[in-house]
Amino acid sequence: MTTPQRPRHVALARAAAADALALAVVLAVIAAIGAVLGFGPLAGRQSAASVTDPREMLARSIQATLEASSVHVEGTLQGQLPGSLVNRRDAEILLAGSTLSADLRPRDLRTRTHVAIPAVGVNLDAVTVLLSIWSRSDGGSWQAVGTDSVAGSAANTGIDLNPLTIADRVRSYLAARNEPPRLEEAPCASVSGRCHLLTLDAGADPAAVLAALLPGAAAADLPSTNTTITLSTDAQTLRPAVLEVLSASADGTLAVQLRLVFSGWDGPSVIDPPVVGS
Repeated sequence: MTTPQRPRHVALARAAAADALALAVVLAVIAAIGAVLGFGPLAGRQSAASVTDPREMLARSIQATLEASSVHVEGTLQGQLPGSLVNRRDAEILLAGSTLSADLRPRDLRTRTHVAIPAVGVNLDAVTVLLSIWSRSDGGSWQAVGTDSVAGSAANTGIDLNPLTIADRVRSYLAARNEPPRLEEAPCASVSGRCHLLTLDAGADPAAVLAALLPGAAAADLPSTNTTITLSTDAQTLRPAVLEVLSASADGTLAVQLRLVFSGWDGPSVIDPPVVGS
């Protein structure tokens, strides 16, 4: 007996939804790191090793990243999310085995990212240069992404994707909080072997970033979600070593952990815009 084939338009729709989610993950990682941790120059130049304020440690960690000529990031994505977010009938999608790899050139705002999410058949590459974005799926042809719609949807939620304006928003955000990030000291695999461990309860803010970048129907299905961000940053240089983002919904339908490990500081790196159609 022949198994009925799923209509081609349904398969294409699900593939498009999965790719949209993966691209949203790429953009959300970039935007969330910037929006929650900050991009842009900081006033004053206190030595990194003498910083004692957790807020300043957090901001200076990202500043140290921006001052690097290049950095490599390896990440893993675990947990589960509602199938409706990727246009699937499954009650939940398990993210085990999902990976992210990125090369960043912070000084000229260039990134190259690869995201693999086996559970939804995603194998996506993305390149960003300033505010221009290109992507390709399964090693296919490069396509330009409509950044106007991305920026517009983000602006509707009050999220500014411009790194220069994000810096001021972050300073205001951290200054307005009743509690600074929690601070601990711990050994780690960094230059000095010792890290500041900073924990920030970011609440619903990162989920708002993701919702702004998801397609409208999927955004409506995103449950109320709280996020905790933990950053290990080298005590001597304040360059980040490990960034962990844990997001969980109150109803238990979404629980996602993203772990990013930073390495390859100031190594050789070339990121050029891809040729569309190639």
